[in-house]
Amino acid sequence: MAPLLLLLALCGTLRATTLVRYDLEGLTRNAACVLVATCRASSALLVDGQPHTRCTFEVAEVVKGQAGARLEICLPGGDFQGMRLHLAGMPEFTPGEEVVLFLTEPDGRGSPWPVGLGQGKFRVERNPAAKARVFQDTGEVRLLGAPGEALDGMELEELLARVRRIAGQGAPDGH
Repeated sequence: MAPLLLLLALCGTLRATTLVRYDLEGLTRNAACVLVATCRASSALLVDGQPHTRCTFEVAEVVKGQAGARLEICLPGGDFQGMRLHLAGMPEFTPGEEVVLFLTEPDGRGSPWPVGLGQGKFRVERNPAAKARVFQDTGEVRLLGAPGEALDGMELEELLARVRRIAGQGAPDGH
């Protein structure tokens, strides 16, 4: 009985997920594909009895790796017919949302994942009076490792140029 009480007490105090922190170089080097895309659809489904979310993206630009004009990913988590599964750090996507994604190779089910979960998703914010900027939302996770350079608010074009340099691709069209 005492081990069970100890386990229950520990479960009540374990609230944060800890992930290894990735800087821009780590995100780029660990990504099989980096792209700029817009989420066009998001729907819930069951996979092995657990809620998952399938998102479809329209790809605007491939910065590293290869991708077609359309990309589909399926990640654990979401709401399906009254069942909810929340995984700390797992990014969520909203139809119409423009993002820069750093993606792994496809998993056993054929779906890539964002590198470092929410760290591999940058939301693009456009303002007609200023240049587009990117923002990262890692949610309630705790990132382990040196803080590194702040990427939030970086201009989109600067982020993409740095990814190209890290990936050894230079700028497009010889610029």
